[in-house]
Amino acid sequence: MVIQHNIPATNAYRNLTSNRSGLSKNLEKLSSGFRINRAADDAAGLAISEAMRSKINGLDQATANANDAIGLIQTEEGALTETHSMLQRMTTLATQAANGTYNSTSRASIQKEMDELGNEIDRIANNTDYNGIKPLAEDSNKGSDGKNNGTKLNMTMQIGPTKGEVLDLKGQDMTLKGIFKDLDTVSSSGASVTANALNADSESAKALATLINDRKVDKDQAGKDLTNAVRDAANRNGVKVADNFKVSVSVAGSTTTVSIANATSGMFDTSTAGKAITAALKDAYDSLDGVQKSNEYPENAHTDGKEYIQITSYSGEDVTANANRVVKNIQSAIDHVSSYRAELGAKQNRLEHTINNLQVTSENTTAAESRIRDTDMAKEMAAYTKNNILSQAAQSMLAQANQSGQGVLSLLQ
Repeated sequence: MVIQHNIPATNAYRNLTSNRSGLSKNLEKLSSGFRINRAADDAAGLAISEAMRSKINGLDQATANANDAIGLIQTEEGALTETHSMLQRMTTLATQAANGTYNSTSRASIQKEMDELGNEIDRIANNTDYNGIKPLAEDSNKGSDGKNNGTKLNMTMQIGPTKGEVLDLKGQDMTLKGIFKDLDTVSSSGASVTANALNADSESAKALATLINDRKVDKDQAGKDLTNAVRDAANRNGVKVADNFKVSVSVAGSTTTVSIANATSGMFDTSTAGKAITAALKDAYDSLDGVQKSNEYPENAHTDGKEYIQITSYSGEDVTANANRVVKNIQSAIDHVSSYRAELGAKQNRLEHTINNLQVTSENTTAAESRIRDTDMAKEMAAYTKNNILSQAAQSMLAQANQSGQGVLSLLQ
């Protein structure tokens, strides 16, 4: 018998410490609900589950992003529903104007409603807003200087947790000018302006020459329209125009020549005013596509699309034929709006499937992460019960082992 070392007590104490450590871990897992509370619990499992958590967070946010995208699309589509409705009303009015029972006064009254409907189409397009984004506006993609940079708004929707899982949705000009753009046969693209002439690309020149030769546009009236466009823009920008200033259009075969006479010095320079006047001239040139204009030149008539809904005519043209042309123009606009609405509808249907897939993937990934990280409560409770009993038993045996040394005292009596 020895008293320096109590080996049974040391053994009981070691087992008690081990059991209490296991019991502490059991309590931690049972109270937190996680099998892995630190890397030491399962280093590989922790790494895998953290990667899964990251993916789950991305999937959940992508679902929210897709729902936001649907909200944007529905905002656009709701606005275009009214645009379609107004175009249908315009068809009715143009067909009404084509009837021979109406005189010029009656047709003027019809034209007033046509113009107001056109104004409302522009207002809806320019003011339809989703979180500061105006996807239907003419200038829906402005640069930092507040000016249109010439490209349409391209909205990239992040619909997945990784790079490349995106959906592109392009904004589109749904003003009166935008919905009639398919009718344009003359373009000012590539045009340059000097004091003597407006030089456009050859294809546009040929298109205009064809329209004039086919008597779909009058060259003298075209010259007047171009002249008036410059005068209006100059007046707005404080530039004086000579009384004898004139823009004229001439045609020889398939060649069109647009000449400028008696221009004010610096009228088309690179200053702010010069740029505005040049832009107005190009817009007016762009509008010379055979669509009938009103008898009197209204400000900006050739830059806002209203030329396509003019049921009145000039130069004594058959008013019935002109009204029927407007009906055809409006049908083209209806087709244009329908095409964009169809694109929006297709995108929305795709997004709904995207959301379903994201939710299923998130659910399955969460289940996989749960299997790695979560505590099996029944199994852990059994382990807790075992360690609790072992801890109590070890504590009791430690007490017994400590008593074993008392026998030494009987030898010392």
